[in-house]
Amino acid sequence: MAGRDHDAMGVCRASLAGFATRAWSAIIMKPCRFRRSNILLTLTLWAFASGCGPLRGPVTAEQRDLYERAKALLLRAAQSDLDVVAANAFEALVEVAPDEAAPYFRAALDSPLPLVRFAGCVALGDIRERSAAGAIRRLLNDRRPRVRLAAAYALYRCGQQGHAKLLVDTLNTHPDENMRSDAALLIGRLDEPRALKRLKLAARREKSGKVAAHIFTAMARLGDRAALDELIRRVVQSDQVSKIVALQGLVELGRKEALEAFLYTLRDEGDYIETRLLAARGLGRIGDASGYQLAMANIDYRAADPTDQMRVRSMAAMALGAIGRAEALPALKRLAEDESDPRTQVAACYAICRIMQPGR
Repeated sequence: MAGRDHDAMGVCRASLAGFATRAWSAIIMKPCRFRRSNILLTLTLWAFASGCGPLRGPVTAEQRDLYERAKALLLRAAQSDLDVVAANAFEALVEVAPDEAAPYFRAALDSPLPLVRFAGCVALGDIRERSAAGAIRRLLNDRRPRVRLAAAYALYRCGQQGHAKLLVDTLNTHPDENMRSDAALLIGRLDEPRALKRLKLAARREKSGKVAAHIFTAMARLGDRAALDELIRRVVQSDQVSKIVALQGLVELGRKEALEAFLYTLRDEGDYIETRLLAARGLGRIGDASGYQLAMANIDYRAADPTDQMRVRSMAAMALGAIGRAEALPALKRLAEDESDPRTQVAACYAICRIMQPGR
């Protein structure tokens, strides 16, 4: 699409980033090599936070082997010395293998990398790892404010509710809209109904469309139907940045009420391909496979800009993971074997694991 809006693409680059990791081992997977130049400078960790659909039909031995190899790659990624790699792996492993990954989440609290410390706190909070509360508490004094936010979130989720004030104060008063966005997201993930009143007050005051969309996502997560309706409205009637953030929120929520908004975006051939793939993923989450062909058509997307190529391929992989069709596994396996960008390899691993997740 010509003349892309800079801010909108910035949101895509920050929030739709792929993974990277160490290596595929043995037989069906080829080793991948890291290059720091492949890693995006900015990242929001919520791109992989939404679940995917179930595998339909019996599982073959080959498919089971593929699942185990994909999971192993994500566990290796959790040990990477590249911050974006480890952070994205944590987000995936919370869903794919939380018990196996818990030691890596805890070790991340001592990382010299702020993003890894942040991601470790969020992951430990997500799985309510109460045994880590003492180590998490130390990070309330971290020199990076984003890490302090994540520590407050994790402690609340581990039963120490007195630290929620930091999240609320950041949402209400911090001058940086990215910090306010993080605070809104984390408050929503507390799954605390009592937070709804404070979120409503923040929504009335908020001037940033981006932050407001995050607040409405948090409110909708806590059961506010008016907030859900507002997210749906923003998908079809707002600026591109607000639209993308609202769409991400709807994907995270996985609510069937968003069906028409997802279909509207998917069918808009004048929109960014990344946005349409995000809609395809949202449709998959609610059991609609309308985006399957679009995702399959872009799993091998090529672009002069390697970041654009990575982003579209990663989004296509995640859409296929959400749709949950076993016939997508060969394409995802092929992407996982492609050494040209390890971030897309790990996005493919995540999708494979979600399709193959036992009991889903």
